[in-house]
Amino acid sequence: MNKKTVSLEPTEIIKAMQGALQSSNAKIMQMTNVFDTVQKVLEKETFKATAITLASEIADRHHAERVSLGWLKHDYIALKAISHTDRFEKKMQIVRDLEGAMEEAYEQDAAITYPEKENSPLSNREHKRYSETHNAGNLLSVPIRHGDEVIGIITCERKGKIFDDNESTQIHLAANLCSARLLELYSKSRWFGARMAHKARKVLGKFLGHEHTWAKLIGILVTAFILFATLVPIEYRVSSPAILKTDKIIYTTAPFDGYIESVSVKPGDMVYKGQELLRLDQKELKLEEADLMAVEQDNRREIQKAQANRELAEMRIQQAKLAQTLAKLKTVRYKLSKSVISVTADSAIIVEGDLQKRIGAPVSQGSELFQMATIENIYVESSVSELEIKNVKLGGEGLLAIKSRPDYVYRFRTERISPTATVKDQENTFAVRGEFVKQTPAWFRPGMTGITKIFSEKKTLWWILSHQAIDFLRLKLWW
Repeated sequence: MNKKTVSLEPTEIIKAMQGALQSSNAKIMQMTNVFDTVQKVLEKETFKATAITLASEIADRHHAERVSLGWLKHDYIALKAISHTDRFEKKMQIVRDLEGAMEEAYEQDAAITYPEKENSPLSNREHKRYSETHNAGNLLSVPIRHGDEVIGIITCERKGKIFDDNESTQIHLAANLCSARLLELYSKSRWFGARMAHKARKVLGKFLGHEHTWAKLIGILVTAFILFATLVPIEYRVSSPAILKTDKIIYTTAPFDGYIESVSVKPGDMVYKGQELLRLDQKELKLEEADLMAVEQDNRREIQKAQANRELAEMRIQQAKLAQTLAKLKTVRYKLSKSVISVTADSAIIVEGDLQKRIGAPVSQGSELFQMATIENIYVESSVSELEIKNVKLGGEGLLAIKSRPDYVYRFRTERISPTATVKDQENTFAVRGEFVKQTPAWFRPGMTGITKIFSEKKTLWWILSHQAIDFLRLKLWW
C-alpha cells in the first residue's frame, strides 16, 4: 500500500511560524498585564485600598466603564469596592441589583457573561435585568478563588465590545493571584470578635465537611463524650461488698467438759426447735452414774445398820454421805440430759460451727459450738471503704444484689453508719446498716453476701472516674 507524501510550500511554513510568534507575543503581553496588575495591588496596605486598586487596574486595562468587587459574607455577596471610587451609598438600588448579579455568578460558581454565549448552560437572568435596568451594556462576572473556595466576585461593565474568553481568563488569573492578599487584609480589618467567629466557622466547616467521614464521626463522638463526661451530672452510686445479718443471734455452748461423739448439722442448714445439733460422749458419765448408784445403795444399807444398832451418830454420818452421793448422782444425770444439744428456737439457720471434722475432739465447758440466726428482721450490712464513706448519707437509698440471685436487686435505706472503722482486707471500712424498704423474700438467709450500690449526689462522669485518683494524689503530694 502506497503512502501519500504531503509537501508544504516555504511560504506556508513562514506564515505558520509568524502566526505562532504573534500568538506567543500576545500571550506574553497578557501575562505582563496580569503581573503588573498584581504588583500594584500587592503594594497596598489596607483591604479597601487593595480592592479599589484591583478594580481600577482591571477597568483601565480592559477599557471598562466600571469594575466592581463583591466579597462573600455569610453566603451573600456584599459590594466592597468600585473602580476609581472611594465612597458609594450601599443602600442604593443599583448597588443591590449589582450584588444580585454577583450572587448569580457565586451560586453557579462560574464566570458569567452578558450577552450570553451560544449554547451556554449558565443562567444570566440577573445580569440581563441589571444591564437593562441601569443601561450597563456588556457584563462579565468572574469568581475570586482562594484555593477551592470562592471568596468574592468581580463584575465588569463595558459598552460596545463584548467581553471575550481571553479577557475573562486574564481577569480570573489576576483576581486569583491577589486573593491571598485580599483575604489577609480583610481578616485584619475586621474587629476581634468577627475574626474569631470566622476562624471558628472555618474550622467547623472543615470539621463537618464531606471528606474524611469516619475520622470526623469519631471526632464528633469523642467530643460529645468529653462534653457529656464533664458537663452532664449523673447518679453516683457507692459500690461495696455486703452481707445479710439479723440481730437475733443464738450461741450454743458446751454444757460441760467432754468429747464430741456426733454432729448432725453444718453451717447453712435450717434447723427447728427440738432438732438434735450435737451429741457429747456419755460413756464416762454412765460409768460414773453406775458407781454413784452403787455408793447410794451402800449408804442406805449403812443407815439401816446404824438404825438397827441404835447408833445415832453413825446413822447421821451415813445420811450425810447419802445426801452427798445423791447430789453427785443428780449432777451426773443432769450432764447426761445435756449431752444431747438441741435447737431451742422455733426456726434458725446455722451461721457458724463446722464441727463435722472434730468428732472425738475435747470441748471445754462454755466454749462456743454453734452460732445460729433466726430468720426474721434481716438487714444488710455494707462494708464501705474509708475513701467513699463521705459520699454515704443517712436516709439515702441503695440497691442490693445477692450472689445467689444476681438478676434481682432489692432496695434498702441506710439507717446507721458505724462510728468506728474496722480493718478488712488491709483496708479501713465502715459498717453501714440498711433496712429493706419492702418485705424480704422467704429465701433470704443471714450470712448471704452480695454487692450494694448506695445512691449519692449527682456527679459528672469525669468526677466519678477520677475522684479517687485525685484524692490519692492530694493525700500524697500535700505540704
